[in-house]
Amino acid sequence: VNFGGIPYLDTSSLAANHAHRVVFILGGPGAGKGTQSERIVDTYKCVHLSVGDLLRTGAEKADYEHADLVKECLVQGNIVPVALSLGLLRIAMDEKADEEDSEYGSRIFLVDGFPRNYDNVQGWMKHMPSYTAVLGALVYNCPMDVLEKRIMTRAETSGRSDDNLDSARRRFDTFRKQTEPVGEL
Repeated sequence: VNFGGIPYLDTSSLAANHAHRVVFILGGPGAGKGTQSERIVDTYKCVHLSVGDLLRTGAEKADYEHADLVKECLVQGNIVPVALSLGLLRIAMDEKADEEDSEYGSRIFLVDGFPRNYDNVQGWMKHMPSYTAVLGALVYNCPMDVLEKRIMTRAETSGRSDDNLDSARRRFDTFRKQTEPVGEL
């Protein structure tokens, strides 16, 4: 479809299919994915879902059967198994979709911090295509030394178990080896 010669993706049929529209938000730890997503939400009709926040919240729930595994992955800077991430994400998307209907049609979900590796991509392709429509991705590039400074500043107030220098460096290593290549697909 094009508009005056400019190609665009017509998403109007997605609302009829009840598919959640998704834009992935990617970047290194501390790149500003959450900050920029909140700015987008302030201006546009979107919902920001941070996979990391969903995992941290799930890890703190006494009745979440995978809490210990998720906590360990977060502290070690490892990627949480894709089935756990997608399960929590799907629940959050459904909860938001069930909230007050929007006059703008189905919501656009800014999915922050996913996919993190090829396993995440394969898991998404296996479990989510009939449920979602990926519109694209925003990728924030930032030098590692700046990311480290941002995380250490954030650590002063965040209370996050993974906001410390050791975890941050493991997360950077994971990001370089597993996440950056996904952005090159």
